[in-house]
Amino acid sequence: MRKRRLFTRLGIAGTLLAVAGTLLLAPPAQSVEASLSAVNSSSWQTNASVQGLAVAGGKAYAGGRFTSVRPPGAAAGTGEVAQAYLAAFDAGTGALVSSFNPVLNGQVYAVAASADGSRIFVGGDFTTVDGQTRNRIAAFDTATGALVANWKPSVSYRVKTIAVSGTTVYFGGSFGLVNNQTRNRLAAVSTDTGTLLPWAPDVNGDVYAVDAADDASKVYAGGQFSTVNGTNQNTVTSLDPVTGAVLPFPGASAVPLPNGSCTTRVKTIDASGDTVYFGNGGDGGGCFDGTWAVDIATNTLKWKNQCLGATEAVKVVNGWLYKGSHAHDCANQGAGGFPQGFDYRFLLSEKLSDGTLGPWYPNTDADPNSATNVGPLAFATGGDDLWVGGDFLHVNGAAQQGLTHFTNALPGAAPAKPAKLTPYSVRPGAVQINFPTVVDNDDSTLTYRLLRGFSNTTIATWTVKSTPWDRPWVHYTDTDVTPGESTNYRVEVTDGSTTIRGNYSDPVTVATTASTAYDQIVNSDGPQAYWRLGEPAGTATSVDSSGQSNNGPFTGVTLGGAGAIAGDTAMTTSTTTGRMVGEKASSMPQQFTVEAWVKQSGLNRGGRIIGFGNGKTQSSAINDRMLYMRTNGAIVFGVNDGGQRTLTSALGKNDGNWHHVVGTYDNGAMKLYVDGALSGSAQVGQASLYYGWWRVGYDLTNSWPGGGATQTGMGIDEAAVYPYALTSAQVQSHYAAR
Repeated sequence: MRKRRLFTRLGIAGTLLAVAGTLLLAPPAQSVEASLSAVNSSSWQTNASVQGLAVAGGKAYAGGRFTSVRPPGAAAGTGEVAQAYLAAFDAGTGALVSSFNPVLNGQVYAVAASADGSRIFVGGDFTTVDGQTRNRIAAFDTATGALVANWKPSVSYRVKTIAVSGTTVYFGGSFGLVNNQTRNRLAAVSTDTGTLLPWAPDVNGDVYAVDAADDASKVYAGGQFSTVNGTNQNTVTSLDPVTGAVLPFPGASAVPLPNGSCTTRVKTIDASGDTVYFGNGGDGGGCFDGTWAVDIATNTLKWKNQCLGATEAVKVVNGWLYKGSHAHDCANQGAGGFPQGFDYRFLLSEKLSDGTLGPWYPNTDADPNSATNVGPLAFATGGDDLWVGGDFLHVNGAAQQGLTHFTNALPGAAPAKPAKLTPYSVRPGAVQINFPTVVDNDDSTLTYRLLRGFSNTTIATWTVKSTPWDRPWVHYTDTDVTPGESTNYRVEVTDGSTTIRGNYSDPVTVATTASTAYDQIVNSDGPQAYWRLGEPAGTATSVDSSGQSNNGPFTGVTLGGAGAIAGDTAMTTSTTTGRMVGEKASSMPQQFTVEAWVKQSGLNRGGRIIGFGNGKTQSSAINDRMLYMRTNGAIVFGVNDGGQRTLTSALGKNDGNWHHVVGTYDNGAMKLYVDGALSGSAQVGQASLYYGWWRVGYDLTNSWPGGGATQTGMGIDEAAVYPYALTSAQVQSHYAAR
C-alpha cells in the first residue's frame, strides 16, 4: 500500500497543511463565503456619477449627476437614453424601467424608501419635478411612478441625505429653512403628507449622513459640524428621535478631534439590528478614514477599523458589512489588510463582530474626470443583494459606468488557475513540490488537491486561506514514488462549486542517488525568487531561476567574476550603490528566508547583502528583513517590529572568502545562520507592514546598528528568498552543497 506524506518545515508527517510555516485545519470551503458574489450582475449604466440609491417595489432607484443611461456593455455615447438625475432599474435584471421618467431640473444626492416600499423620497439641488415646484425634496409612488401630489416640503438649500423611520422622514444637508421655518441642516417631516415636524436639532455645519435605529430609539447624523444644539459634537451626533435632543454618545470618541494635519468627517451611516455602523473620510496624511461600530442600546464603541482611504458608503447585507471607499492602506494600526502601495480597493467587506476585512474582493476604479473622483458613493440593498453607485468607469476590469449590482447567486467568482508545478527530486525516492496559493474574489478559504500522473490520483489535500495581498505557499514531499520512475503532477483548486485545474508539470524522474547540484537543492526547497547572479558581463537583467519570473535589473555591478559555486559566476558591486532589484513587489511578508553567499575584503568594508525595502528604483525610505555586513566583518540579520531587532554573528567575515548567510523569520521567531551554523536567534514582534521589493546588494543601512559600511567590491552569489522559514537542516544542506 502506498503511503502519503506531507513535508512541512517542522518535519511533521501525515495530512497536515504547511503554508508559510503555519499548520491549518480549516473547515471545507464554501462557495461565496462572503454572502455576495464578487461577480457583478448585468445592469444598465449612467453617464456620470450616482450619489443616492434605494431599492423598493422591485426596482432600484438611482439618483445623481447623470443625464443619460445606457445598456450594460455599451460604450459611452452608445445607446444612450436621456434620463437626467433620477432613474429606476429592474431590481432583478438591472434593465431600465422606461415607464419611470421624471424630469428634474437639478441633481439628486439622496434616495430613500419607505419601510413598506410604497414610496421613495429623493433629495438634492432640484427645484422642479415634472414642471411642478419641489424645492430639493420630493416623493414618488413606486407602484405608478407618479410624483406624490400632496407631499411637498420646501427646503431652502441642498438636501444631502434622507432616512425613513416609521412615519417620519429625517433629512439633512446644507439648508437653513424648511417651509420658511428655521431648520439648521436637519429636519423631519411626515411620510404621508410631508408635514413639518417639530424635530429641529441646531447643527453648525453641513450634514452628510443620517439614519435611524431599527427600533426607532435614536437618530444618528454625521457631517462637517462641531456643535449640535450648542454642545460640542465632533462630526457625529446621536439624537432623540422625537425631541431632537443630543443623547450621550461615548462611542463617538472613535473619531479623532481635528488638528492642524487632520480633519475627519462621518460620511455614511447604516443602522442595522442592535448596531450602527459609521464610515469616515479624512483630510490629511494618515487621517482617520475607516469604519466603526456602536452598540445602539448604550451608544458605546464596539470596534474601529482604521483602513486609510475615505469611506463613502457602508451597508449591512447577509451578515457582513460592505464598504465603498478608496482604501489604500488597510495594514494601518491593526486594520488587518493590505499595506500602502499594494493597490486601491474600492469595494471591501468587514466582519460585523470586529470590523476585520472579509473575503470579498471585487473592485471598481474612480473616474479621474468626475467631480468627486473617489469611486463608490452609495449603496442600497433589497435584502440579499447590493447595488453600488458612484463615479467609477469600470467594475472588475470591465467597462461599467456609475452603477453596478452584486447578488448572492451561485456559483460566484471562480478561483484563479493554479500555477504549473515544477517538481524536484534531489533525494532518492522523494519528490518535492512547492506552489503558491491562488485568489478567489468571494472565497478566501479554498481547497487544493495535489494530483499525480495522468491518472490524476489525489495524493494530498489542503484547505488554505489566501487574499489578494497574502498568498501563502504549500510545500509537499511525495515519498510514495519509486526511484527511477518518471511522473508528473498538477494542482486543482475548488471553492465548493467551481473546480479549476492547473496544467500538468513537466515529467520529473525520481532520484536514485542524492543530488549534489546546488541550484537543484535550492529550487527543491521552493524559493519564491532565486537569482543565481551568474549572467555574463554586460547583461542588464538578472533572471529569476525559481520559475516565478521575478527578474530584475542590475545597477552598478560587475558580472562574470568567480562565484561561490564551482562552475558559476557571481556579481560584484562596482559602485557604492551596486544592486539588483526584483521587479515583483510583495506585501509585508511575516514568514520568509533571505539567503546568499557573500565575499568582501578590506578594513572597514561591508555593506548590504540582501533584504526588503519600499524603494524599487531608488533607495528605500523603509527597509528591513535584511542581511548586511558591518565594517568589522560581522553579519547582521535585521527586522523592524517597531524597533530595529538584530542578530549579529562573529567578526571577520570580510576576510576575502565566500560565506553562506541566511536569515529566517517566522511570525516573530528570527534566526541567523552563517556557514551552516546558527549564529543567533530571538523572539520579536510583527515585522513592519509595508509593500516593497526584494533587493540584492545596496540599500540604506546607515540607521541600523553598525550599518553604512562601504559596499564597493562586495561579491554576492546565489541570492534567494523563500516564503517560509528554512529549517536548520535545510540551511545546512545548502551550505554543504557548495
